[in-house]
Amino acid sequence: MALKYASSVVAVVITAALGWACPARADDAPPPPLAPVVDRLFPEFKKKAADLPPFLRDADVILHLRTFYFNRHKPDDTDNEALATGGWLSYRSGWLFDTFSMGATFYGSAPLYAPDDRDGTLLLQPDQKGYYVPGEAWGALRYKDYARFTGYRQKIDVGYVNSHDNRMTPNTFEAVTLGGKVGILEYFTGYLWNMKTRNSDDFVSMSVPAGVKKHHDVGGLAGIRLTPMKDLRIDLNNVYGENTFNIAYGEIDYLYPLTADWKLRASAQFTDERAVGEARAARTEEKYWSTQVGGARVQMIYGDLTLGAAFSITSSDNNIQSPWGGYPGYLSLMDQDFDRAGEKAVGVGATFDFSRILTQGLTAFTNFAWGWDAINPTTRVEQPRQAEYDLTVDYRPPWLKPTFLRGLWFRARGAVLDQEHAKQLGYQFRLTINWERDIF
Repeated sequence: MALKYASSVVAVVITAALGWACPARADDAPPPPLAPVVDRLFPEFKKKAADLPPFLRDADVILHLRTFYFNRHKPDDTDNEALATGGWLSYRSGWLFDTFSMGATFYGSAPLYAPDDRDGTLLLQPDQKGYYVPGEAWGALRYKDYARFTGYRQKIDVGYVNSHDNRMTPNTFEAVTLGGKVGILEYFTGYLWNMKTRNSDDFVSMSVPAGVKKHHDVGGLAGIRLTPMKDLRIDLNNVYGENTFNIAYGEIDYLYPLTADWKLRASAQFTDERAVGEARAARTEEKYWSTQVGGARVQMIYGDLTLGAAFSITSSDNNIQSPWGGYPGYLSLMDQDFDRAGEKAVGVGATFDFSRILTQGLTAFTNFAWGWDAINPTTRVEQPRQAEYDLTVDYRPPWLKPTFLRGLWFRARGAVLDQEHAKQLGYQFRLTINWERDIF
């Protein structure tokens, strides 16, 4: 049955952040950071600190404040809404004898407006409660760029294991990891036993986010990144969840200059997931399932404008599972990932940097996606077709005075979700305010 697409109504809202100012260029690379607050207020301290050993002299303390408003109305006529404030305070030492470093980060989120009947935004804990947690606490040993060994609570961003930082605070993990770079090869390995999800103050077994309770199953991670030539990147990684499932992921990305003005970026990715061990996370009619998803993306870049198109195809054995981070697919949008069992999906998008024609630091991007042929992996019943339309506006004003305010990042996001046979359109608005400053 044809999906009745309604006209998209996308609202723009504003969010703020204090930290770095955005330069007037499309690649969104940060400009040189502002001087730390301590250096600005106490210039004599900076001179004295220059004589300290690197472990103390190069220490860094960063404050990141975030305020987030989330309002979602689902097609099934349920609502999620909250306004929260919080962020994190992080410390990182310099290197002792160029070998040892340590760091810690304290995360938190507190409700400002949180109706009891609109829970589920993931800005707060269940029941709209705030949380506070030492989400990072690590020590690291390194040998040049060849090897870095890090232990205990830390952020990890490799394939399907990632921080997924799109709410108040990111995912972090209790793990031991080893990574480094040798020539064109970067590598990363890890043994993970616990995870703190985005809206939690507890570290739980790696199997709990995968839907398995009363078991303490762990995980293993290994990956490499190859850059055999300029602008060519190849990623291969694998995460093994004990008694849950294994995820193998690969991606290739190449940026090719067509002319002096035009560039072509071509990317492709593939994921294989399958139940392993005792298969405690079965969500299909078969206990030992396997499923795959593949996709490709093409982008044309002309100055400040990027136009893109992508597609993905998911096998019918199961939905794609991503409990340890955000789904890295090209069609992962604000509300839907378009990775349901059997789903075929296409999408288009555009990004533009308005710094040269309107005001410095203003950018926007939009994505539209359509998915069909999805089925329920357990009942094998056909699932509704769906379409999603997203718009994001970012503003990082570099002109703020006093300079203490420079680096504010305002983000406004809106999405419309159109699902076949649903009672009504779904929509959501996200307003974020970030402020990050180097204190020391």
